[in-house]
Amino acid sequence: MKLASTPAVLALALACAGTAFAAPLRDPFLRPALARPAPAPAPEAASAPPRLRALVLGGAQSLANIDGNVLAAGERHADYTVLRIDARGALIERGGRTLLLTMQDKDKDKDTP
Repeated sequence: MKLASTPAVLALALACAGTAFAAPLRDPFLRPALARPAPAPAPEAASAPPRLRALVLGGAQSLANIDGNVLAAGERHADYTVLRIDARGALIERGGRTLLLTMQDKDKDKDTP
């Protein structure tokens, strides 16, 4: 069995090397491109206000369950800030407008199917 000549092997190696390096090399240490940020949500002018589900009255430590989140006065949820929690309900504020959430509001939702 005769071995291929050195120039033929060298030519074959160069031809293969040229096709292997035709694509640009990927830098393994390069950080992936950041995903595009999600589009800003449309203003919700007619969205339903948050629902008051429960109140725990304890003076300055009173808590309100608003849409499943237990919040104290001064805490925020869904762009709303809880201003006050008392026996009447939870007073919340959003964009300069205040809204009093009461437990009676919770019962109104049960009547609608």
